[in-house]
Amino acid sequence: MRHLNGLLLMLLLAAGAGALHAQGPRSASTLPALPPASPVPGTGQDSLPCPECNPPKQFWRAAGFLMVSQLVPYIFNSAVRGEVWSDVGPTTWRNNIVYPWQWDDNTFQNNQFGHPYQGNMYYNSARTNGYDFWSSAIWPFAGSLMWEIFFEAWAPAPNDFVNTSVGGVTLGETLYRLSRLPLDNTATGGERVWREVASGLLNPISGVNRLLRGETGRVSANPAEWRPSAIYSILDLGYRQTTSTLGESDLETGAAQWNATFNLTYGDAVKDLSRAPFSYFAFRADLAGPSETGIMSQFSARGSLAAWALGEGGRHQAALSLAYDYFNNPAFVYGGQSVQMGLVSTYGAPGATWWGQTNFLFNGVLLGATESDYYETIEGRNYDYGPGLGTILSARFLYKNRLLATAGYTGLWIHTIDGTESSHYQDALSVEGRYWLTRSLGLGISYTNYNRRSDYVGELDQVETSNFVRAFVSTVFPGLPKDQEGGRQ
Repeated sequence: MRHLNGLLLMLLLAAGAGALHAQGPRSASTLPALPPASPVPGTGQDSLPCPECNPPKQFWRAAGFLMVSQLVPYIFNSAVRGEVWSDVGPTTWRNNIVYPWQWDDNTFQNNQFGHPYQGNMYYNSARTNGYDFWSSAIWPFAGSLMWEIFFEAWAPAPNDFVNTSVGGVTLGETLYRLSRLPLDNTATGGERVWREVASGLLNPISGVNRLLRGETGRVSANPAEWRPSAIYSILDLGYRQTTSTLGESDLETGAAQWNATFNLTYGDAVKDLSRAPFSYFAFRADLAGPSETGIMSQFSARGSLAAWALGEGGRHQAALSLAYDYFNNPAFVYGGQSVQMGLVSTYGAPGATWWGQTNFLFNGVLLGATESDYYETIEGRNYDYGPGLGTILSARFLYKNRLLATAGYTGLWIHTIDGTESSHYQDALSVEGRYWLTRSLGLGISYTNYNRRSDYVGELDQVETSNFVRAFVSTVFPGLPKDQEGGRQ
């Protein structure tokens, strides 16, 4: 898919900055700052109608939005930019149906970030028109297939199809739920305007939909699904230093960068895993500069699909989740779509001196993109594609709601099926410490060690080692619980 342009990237960055995977000081917090869902007796909302509580499925409207999501970038690239690949017709349609698919060689940013974002538009064409998660998940698959066959003269690409469809589902549901957080159907005046604008930036399809349906100004109740059971978000601002060594050479490269990291956890990490998909999810956006590859360093999301309690109390669960990852920084480059399954455990309880959570997950990579030392094309692709397997181990512990320590290990094996004939072995070990000075202000430092060993057929094998050191100040919102400040019991 070659229709993502710089303007679209800027819009997404603006949206990400507005609502920016998070690890809050506790599993999550209540939502005192968000307007409540309705009906809630005694709030004045119990008598309001709630037409959005059980919205009807509007197939033709959803289909129309899907087509607009394809026609707008197609027309721009055809009429304005004059792209050769946009010269389509019956002959190209027949060729795309009859002849074999071919792997796309676009840049890492376009294939691993642009395609999932476009798939999010297809997903939300249905999700914002009355369809639930599973019904909406079909739409990015259908939309991606339509684009590959009918809107490009080049042969359909399997990597484009997977990135757009699977990535579109993950980002689509994440942005759908995030875009509901600013909304308040009971608000009026200027407050109502900025809430609708913020929601529309996060989810343009939803914003246009609400405008056309007259929902942007109608006073009504807020659907319960708009409000998660808990939420935490943390914004880090600071400095990071990266160093990287390739092979046996003593040549070390590195970069000193400003860094802004937004982490958000949505829902309760214990109670919500077994509820509707993405009732719990973690989202992270990393911006850093100066950078030759753009200021977006990381953009990732992992959402719950299902869970099964192991024993009584629900403290140990077998959990299934869907994940999207995009890393593009001086230390390492990787992107992929994956399904994760494993054990999620929680220790302690709110108000206890100690609280903790651990994750032991198996990671099944449907399609991963790993930086290659030898593969490079005219179009800018310098990475290999393939499926893979891995493990994710993580733990975080909180002491008196002041001191938070986290540690994680990720190991990953990717077998290349397009690119250089190779296998890539990657692992990353990270540790982080935070101290909360007040209910909303903290200091922290983190360290990450990344290693990549690439075994090539017919070429010299390569080993890359990189290190990240990050120092930052943090703010958390809605803030630490008042009754826990300073560790009061």
